[in-house]
Amino acid sequence: MRILMILVALCGASCVATRDSVPPIGTARASSDFATYDIRRVGVMPPHGEGLDPELAGALRDALAAAFTAETRYELVALTPSMMEAVATLEPARTGRTRPEAVLDLARRASLDAVMSVCVTDLRPYEPVRLSLEIDLIVVETGLTTWSCTVQVDTGDALTRESIAIWQHAVRGGDEAEHAVDFLSPRRIAEYAAAQAAMLL
Repeated sequence: MRILMILVALCGASCVATRDSVPPIGTARASSDFATYDIRRVGVMPPHGEGLDPELAGALRDALAAAFTAETRYELVALTPSMMEAVATLEPARTGRTRPEAVLDLARRASLDAVMSVCVTDLRPYEPVRLSLEIDLIVVETGLTTWSCTVQVDTGDALTRESIAIWQHAVRGGDEAEHAVDFLSPRRIAEYAAAQAAMLL
């Protein structure tokens, strides 16, 4: 498996990223009725978490919107802090419930079918960079979490670094010097984490 991953990474900037070429680093689960919901327009909440600065939060939100747009049939809308000022904070429980009134308020403001809540559960912004995400997709119709995922990226892990290298060659192109810098950049690691999450849906 390791040899196959390295061979894929060496294909260069001309490669096209697919779910098979970039193995996701994470797990996901969906409710039994997930397929019954007609979800077309999804709002991405500003990510939250201890130690997360506004600049990285905005970059992660935009990366998630771009990644899920590329990997799914959904239209992703990046919700800004100003759009959230009069809206109650969403705090999805691991049981899958959240306050329906908050979701419905967001839906009325932005014509959403679902809301994506993003929590950064672990962040190390210096080498080796580490970033962990918990993402909940909350459907407006019921106020329930219908899909969720967890992504854990640790650039100190050899297999994770190989997976990032595959993503770099397949998606970003560039030379080896640029790729080396990516491992030091929380913003680049956030883009990679977002791509991994999107491939799980």
